[in-house]
Amino acid sequence: MKFADVYATGQPALSFELFPPRTDSAMAELEERIPRLLRLGPSLLTVTYGAMGSTRERTLEVASLIKNRLGMEAAHHLTCVGSSRDDIERLLDDIQAQNIENIVALRGDPPRGETTFKPPADGYSHGHELVEHVKRHGGFGIAVAGYPETHQEAPDSETDLQHLKRKVDSGADVIITQLFYDNQDFYDFVERCRAIGIRQPIVPGLMPILNVDQIKRITGMCGATIPEGLMRRLEEAGDDEAQVHEVGISHTAEQASDLLEHNVAGIHFYVLNRHFHIADIMVRIRPELIRTMAPGA
Repeated sequence: MKFADVYATGQPALSFELFPPRTDSAMAELEERIPRLLRLGPSLLTVTYGAMGSTRERTLEVASLIKNRLGMEAAHHLTCVGSSRDDIERLLDDIQAQNIENIVALRGDPPRGETTFKPPADGYSHGHELVEHVKRHGGFGIAVAGYPETHQEAPDSETDLQHLKRKVDSGADVIITQLFYDNQDFYDFVERCRAIGIRQPIVPGLMPILNVDQIKRITGMCGATIPEGLMRRLEEAGDDEAQVHEVGISHTAEQASDLLEHNVAGIHFYVLNRHFHIADIMVRIRPELIRTMAPGA
Protein backbone atom coordinates (compact mmCIF):
# COMPACT_ATOMS: atom_id res chain seq x y z
CA MET A 1 0.00 0.00 0.00
CA LYS A 2 1.45 3.32 -1.07
CA PHE A 3 1.36 6.58 0.89
CA ALA A 4 -1.61 7.95 -1.07
CA ASP A 5 -3.67 4.90 -0.07
CA VAL A 6 -2.46 4.89 3.55
CA TYR A 7 -3.81 8.41 4.02
CA ALA A 8 -7.01 7.95 2.02
CA THR A 9 -8.88 5.63 4.40
CA GLY A 10 -10.73 8.38 6.27
CA GLN A 11 -9.08 7.31 9.52
CA PRO A 12 -5.90 8.89 10.94
CA ALA A 13 -2.87 6.78 9.98
CA LEU A 14 -0.33 6.49 12.79
CA SER A 15 3.24 5.74 11.74
CA PHE A 16 6.46 5.00 13.64
CA GLU A 17 9.96 5.97 12.57
CA LEU A 18 12.91 3.67 13.34
CA PHE A 19 16.61 3.99 12.65
CA PRO A 20 18.92 1.18 11.45
CA PRO A 21 21.02 -0.31 14.27
CA ARG A 22 24.80 -0.12 14.06
CA THR A 23 25.60 -3.49 15.64
CA ASP A 24 24.36 -7.05 15.34
CA SER A 25 23.27 -7.07 18.99
CA ALA A 26 21.26 -3.87 18.52
CA MET A 27 19.71 -5.39 15.41
CA ALA A 28 18.67 -8.45 17.40
CA GLU A 29 17.07 -6.23 20.03
CA LEU A 30 15.17 -4.29 17.38
CA GLU A 31 13.92 -7.51 15.79
CA GLU A 32 12.41 -8.43 19.16
CA ARG A 33 10.96 -4.96 19.66
CA ILE A 34 9.26 -4.43 16.31
CA PRO A 35 6.49 -7.03 16.88
CA ARG A 36 5.61 -5.24 20.12
CA LEU A 37 5.43 -1.95 18.24
CA LEU A 38 3.14 -3.55 15.66
CA ARG A 39 0.73 -4.56 18.43
CA LEU A 40 0.14 -0.85 18.95
CA GLY A 41 -1.63 -0.65 15.61
CA PRO A 42 0.46 1.57 13.32
CA SER A 43 -0.43 1.83 9.65
CA LEU A 44 3.18 2.15 8.54
CA LEU A 45 6.77 2.03 9.79
CA THR A 46 9.55 4.11 8.23
CA VAL A 47 13.28 3.44 8.47
CA THR A 48 15.86 6.24 8.31
CA TYR A 49 18.81 6.07 5.96
CA GLY A 50 22.37 6.07 7.24
CA ALA A 51 23.91 7.58 4.14
CA MET A 52 27.71 7.40 3.98
CA GLY A 53 27.76 5.28 7.10
CA SER A 54 27.79 1.65 8.11
CA THR A 55 24.01 1.56 8.60
CA ARG A 56 22.83 2.33 5.07
CA GLU A 57 22.55 -1.37 4.13
CA ARG A 58 20.68 -2.04 7.36
CA THR A 59 17.98 0.41 6.33
CA LEU A 60 16.89 -1.96 3.61
CA GLU A 61 17.37 -4.96 5.91
CA VAL A 62 15.05 -3.48 8.54
CA ALA A 63 12.49 -2.26 6.00
CA SER A 64 12.44 -5.71 4.33
CA LEU A 65 11.98 -7.39 7.72
CA ILE A 66 8.98 -5.18 8.44
CA LYS A 67 7.37 -5.68 5.04
CA ASN A 68 8.25 -9.25 4.08
CA ARG A 69 8.53 -11.10 7.39
CA LEU A 70 6.10 -9.16 9.57
CA GLY A 71 3.57 -8.07 6.94
CA MET A 72 3.51 -4.35 7.78
CA GLU A 73 3.87 -1.55 5.26
CA ALA A 74 7.33 0.00 5.35
CA ALA A 75 8.89 3.14 3.92
CA HIS A 76 12.59 3.39 3.13
CA HIS A 77 14.18 6.80 3.70
CA LEU A 78 16.53 7.97 0.95
CA THR A 79 18.79 11.04 0.78
CA CYS A 80 21.00 12.82 -1.74
CA VAL A 81 24.03 12.45 0.53
CA GLY A 82 26.95 10.52 -0.94
CA SER A 83 25.07 9.02 -3.90
CA SER A 84 25.36 9.69 -7.62
CA ARG A 85 22.32 9.41 -9.84
CA ASP A 86 23.39 5.92 -10.86
CA ASP A 87 23.77 4.98 -7.17
CA ILE A 88 20.25 6.20 -6.47
CA GLU A 89 18.88 4.24 -9.41
CA ARG A 90 20.51 1.05 -8.14
CA LEU A 91 19.21 1.69 -4.63
CA LEU A 92 15.68 2.16 -5.93
CA ASP A 93 15.93 -1.12 -7.82
CA ASP A 94 17.14 -2.89 -4.67
CA ILE A 95 14.35 -1.37 -2.59
CA GLN A 96 11.72 -2.32 -5.15
CA ALA A 97 13.07 -5.87 -5.28
CA GLN A 98 12.19 -6.16 -1.58
CA ASN A 99 8.51 -5.28 -2.29
CA ILE A 100 8.83 -1.90 -0.57
CA GLU A 101 6.50 0.64 -2.16
CA ASN A 102 7.24 3.86 -0.28
CA ILE A 103 10.19 6.26 -0.17
CA VAL A 104 10.74 9.17 2.22
CA ALA A 105 12.81 11.42 -0.05
CA LEU A 106 15.12 13.91 1.70
CA ARG A 107 18.07 16.02 0.68
CA GLY A 108 19.79 14.96 3.90
CA ASP A 109 22.08 16.73 6.33
CA PRO A 110 25.75 17.52 5.68
CA PRO A 111 28.05 14.70 6.81
CA ARG A 112 29.38 14.99 10.35
CA GLY A 113 32.10 17.62 10.58
CA GLU A 114 30.78 19.65 7.63
CA THR A 115 28.62 22.75 7.98
CA THR A 116 27.24 23.02 4.45
CA PHE A 117 25.71 20.49 2.09
CA LYS A 118 27.90 19.60 -0.87
CA PRO A 119 26.33 17.46 -3.59
CA PRO A 120 28.24 14.34 -4.61
CA ALA A 121 29.67 13.99 -8.09
CA ASP A 122 26.79 13.54 -10.54
CA GLY A 123 24.40 13.74 -7.60
CA TYR A 124 21.64 16.07 -6.46
CA SER A 125 21.70 19.31 -4.49
CA HIS A 126 18.03 19.59 -3.57
CA GLY A 127 15.22 17.42 -2.31
CA HIS A 128 12.92 18.13 -5.24
CA GLU A 129 15.53 16.66 -7.62
CA LEU A 130 15.50 13.41 -5.67
CA VAL A 131 11.69 13.40 -5.72
CA GLU A 132 11.76 13.82 -9.49
CA HIS A 133 14.18 10.90 -9.80
CA VAL A 134 12.03 8.61 -7.65
CA LYS A 135 8.95 9.67 -9.61
CA ARG A 136 10.67 8.92 -12.94
CA HIS A 137 11.75 5.51 -11.66
CA GLY A 138 8.13 4.73 -10.86
CA GLY A 139 6.42 2.32 -8.51
CA PHE A 140 6.78 4.27 -5.26
CA GLY A 141 4.68 6.44 -3.02
CA ILE A 142 6.75 9.48 -2.00
CA ALA A 143 6.85 11.45 1.25
CA VAL A 144 8.84 14.63 1.81
CA ALA A 145 9.70 16.70 4.86
CA GLY A 146 7.99 19.90 5.96
CA TYR A 147 9.18 22.37 8.58
CA PRO A 148 6.53 24.09 10.73
CA GLU A 149 9.19 26.36 12.24
CA THR A 150 11.19 26.76 8.98
CA HIS A 151 14.28 24.85 7.85
CA GLN A 152 17.50 25.98 9.47
CA GLU A 153 19.09 26.87 6.14
CA ALA A 154 16.15 28.81 4.70
CA PRO A 155 16.50 32.62 4.70
CA ASP A 156 12.84 33.00 5.68
CA SER A 157 9.61 31.03 6.05
CA GLU A 158 8.21 32.01 2.65
CA THR A 159 11.30 30.78 0.82
CA ASP A 160 11.14 27.56 2.80
CA LEU A 161 7.49 27.14 1.85
CA GLN A 162 8.29 27.58 -1.83
CA HIS A 163 10.94 24.86 -1.54
CA LEU A 164 8.27 22.57 -0.12
CA LYS A 165 5.87 23.47 -2.94
CA ARG A 166 8.58 22.54 -5.44
CA LYS A 167 8.97 19.11 -3.80
CA VAL A 168 5.23 18.57 -3.85
CA ASP A 169 4.91 19.66 -7.47
CA SER A 170 7.74 17.25 -8.34
CA GLY A 171 5.64 14.29 -7.26
CA ALA A 172 5.32 13.99 -3.47
CA ASP A 173 2.20 12.27 -2.16
CA VAL A 174 2.43 13.33 1.48
CA ILE A 175 4.33 15.73 3.74
CA ILE A 176 5.69 14.56 7.11
CA THR A 177 6.78 17.37 9.38
CA GLN A 178 9.81 17.82 11.53
CA LEU A 179 9.22 17.55 15.27
CA PHE A 180 7.52 20.44 17.08
CA TYR A 181 6.15 20.98 20.58
CA ASP A 182 3.50 23.66 20.07
CA ASN A 183 0.56 22.49 17.97
CA GLN A 184 -0.24 26.04 16.92
CA ASP A 185 3.00 26.03 14.93
CA PHE A 186 1.64 23.05 13.00
CA TYR A 187 -1.81 24.54 12.44
CA ASP A 188 -0.28 27.79 11.17
CA PHE A 189 2.01 25.80 8.88
CA VAL A 190 -0.90 23.85 7.38
CA GLU A 191 -2.81 27.08 6.78
CA ARG A 192 0.16 28.61 4.95
CA CYS A 193 0.60 25.45 2.86
CA ARG A 194 -3.04 25.41 1.83
CA ALA A 195 -2.87 29.10 0.94
CA ILE A 196 -0.25 28.42 -1.76
CA GLY A 197 -2.07 25.44 -3.21
CA ILE A 198 -0.52 22.47 -1.41
CA ARG A 199 -3.30 19.89 -1.13
CA GLN A 200 -1.40 16.74 -0.12
CA PRO A 201 -1.89 15.29 3.39
CA ILE A 202 0.33 17.00 5.97
CA VAL A 203 1.26 14.62 8.77
CA PRO A 204 2.58 16.06 12.06
CA GLY A 205 5.79 14.53 13.40
CA LEU A 206 6.06 14.12 17.19
CA MET A 207 9.10 13.17 19.28
CA PRO A 208 8.54 12.45 23.00
CA ILE A 209 11.09 14.07 25.29
CA LEU A 210 12.87 11.46 27.40
CA ASN A 211 16.12 13.28 28.14
CA VAL A 212 16.51 17.04 28.55
CA ASP A 213 20.09 17.30 27.30
CA GLN A 214 19.28 15.15 24.29
CA ILE A 215 16.25 17.19 23.25
CA LYS A 216 18.14 20.46 23.68
CA ARG A 217 20.78 19.10 21.32
CA ILE A 218 18.20 17.87 18.80
CA THR A 219 16.15 21.07 18.79
CA GLY A 220 19.35 23.09 18.59
CA MET A 221 20.32 21.26 15.41
CA CYS A 222 16.91 21.39 13.71
CA GLY A 223 15.61 24.77 14.85
CA ALA A 224 12.56 23.54 16.74
CA THR A 225 11.61 25.35 19.94
CA ILE A 226 10.51 24.02 23.31
CA PRO A 227 7.65 26.05 24.83
CA GLU A 228 8.59 27.88 28.01
CA GLY A 229 6.05 26.05 30.16
CA LEU A 230 7.21 22.64 28.97
CA MET A 231 10.86 23.52 29.55
CA ARG A 232 10.05 24.76 33.03
CA ARG A 233 8.35 21.46 33.92
CA LEU A 234 11.31 19.51 32.56
CA GLU A 235 13.79 21.57 34.55
CA GLU A 236 11.69 21.21 37.70
CA ALA A 237 11.91 17.43 37.24
CA GLY A 238 15.68 17.79 37.48
CA ASP A 239 17.54 14.48 37.69
CA ASP A 240 14.37 12.50 38.37
CA GLU A 241 14.39 10.41 35.20
CA ALA A 242 10.92 8.98 35.80
CA GLN A 243 9.47 12.46 36.22
CA VAL A 244 11.21 13.73 33.08
CA HIS A 245 9.69 10.82 31.17
CA GLU A 246 6.24 11.57 32.58
CA VAL A 247 6.46 15.22 31.59
CA GLY A 248 7.65 14.34 28.10
CA ILE A 249 5.21 11.51 27.50
CA SER A 250 2.25 13.48 28.87
CA HIS A 251 3.05 16.43 26.63
CA THR A 252 3.26 14.26 23.50
CA ALA A 253 0.04 12.44 24.39
CA GLU A 254 -1.69 15.80 24.84
CA GLN A 255 -0.32 17.00 21.51
CA ALA A 256 -1.49 13.83 19.78
CA SER A 257 -4.98 14.00 21.28
CA ASP A 258 -5.40 17.62 20.22
CA LEU A 259 -4.16 16.88 16.71
CA LEU A 260 -6.56 13.96 16.36
CA GLU A 261 -9.41 16.19 17.51
CA HIS A 262 -8.43 18.53 14.67
CA ASN A 263 -8.80 15.66 12.16
CA VAL A 264 -5.20 15.37 11.01
CA ALA A 265 -4.50 12.80 8.32
CA GLY A 266 -2.22 10.93 10.70
CA ILE A 267 0.60 11.29 13.20
CA HIS A 268 4.22 10.26 12.68
CA PHE A 269 6.02 9.29 15.89
CA TYR A 270 9.80 9.42 16.13
CA VAL A 271 10.11 6.43 18.44
CA LEU A 272 13.93 6.25 18.73
CA ASN A 273 13.78 2.43 18.42
CA ARG A 274 12.16 2.12 21.84
CA HIS A 275 8.84 0.69 22.88
CA PHE A 276 7.80 1.62 26.40
CA HIS A 277 7.24 5.34 25.85
CA ILE A 278 5.34 5.01 22.59
CA ALA A 279 3.22 2.25 24.14
CA ASP A 280 2.38 4.59 27.03
CA ILE A 281 1.43 7.37 24.61
CA MET A 282 -0.64 5.09 22.40
CA VAL A 283 -2.61 3.74 25.36
CA ARG A 284 -3.35 7.29 26.48
CA ILE A 285 -4.73 8.29 23.09
CA ARG A 286 -6.27 4.88 22.35
CA PRO A 287 -7.33 3.33 25.70
CA GLU A 288 -8.72 0.28 23.92
CA LEU A 289 -5.12 -0.83 23.36
CA ILE A 290 -4.77 -1.72 27.04
CA ARG A 291 -6.09 -5.22 26.40
CA THR A 292 -3.41 -5.84 23.75
CA MET A 293 -0.74 -4.98 26.32
CA ALA A 294 -1.82 -7.64 28.77
CA PRO A 295 0.48 -10.68 29.22
CA GLY A 296 -0.35 -13.33 26.67
CA ALA A 297 -2.47 -10.99 24.56
